[in-house]
Amino acid sequence: MDLEQLRRETLPDHNAVERSVPLMDEGLDADTYLSYLLKIHGIIAAWEESAAPNAPSWIQPLLAARRRGQLLMRDLAWFGVDASGEARPALPEMRDAASLLGAMYVIEGSTLGGQLIGRHVERVLGLTAGQGNAYFRGYNERTGQLWKEFCDALRTNVPDSETDTVIAAAKAMFGVFGSWMAIASK
Repeated sequence: MDLEQLRRETLPDHNAVERSVPLMDEGLDADTYLSYLLKIHGIIAAWEESAAPNAPSWIQPLLAARRRGQLLMRDLAWFGVDASGEARPALPEMRDAASLLGAMYVIEGSTLGGQLIGRHVERVLGLTAGQGNAYFRGYNERTGQLWKEFCDALRTNVPDSETDTVIAAAKAMFGVFGSWMAIASK
């Protein structure tokens, strides 16, 4: 699996999603932040509900170590919001390991930017680390290590012949993420 090709070919999709989520704005307010937390909760809940049942056994430990839905629930509860009945988007089909890992590339990649968002939200909204922004703080100091482990799993378990499948799945997941998050800005 050529990770550089994956990054390069999905960069426009990544940038489009980043532009659709204004969480790094200096004028971010609590209501806007909360509307995006609810939308992210929908995506993460859908992911956690559908990824594990479709994953081969060797991917199960990767998924189990990276569940962040409970962090979103904790953030929402901190704001006094119950998101248990919130809508979820339809995710791209994950019919094999390559397509599941392509979608996971988007979910896991969000942990890297989440570190920046977490610190920004703390500053702009006056939050304390982990209170109202635990999701974005995610793995904290383990973020880089877990990202490297995920990239190593892609590199060693996905043959070059399945690179296009991984890229297509990542692009599809970016598309779902972007369109779902755009609803929050309306």
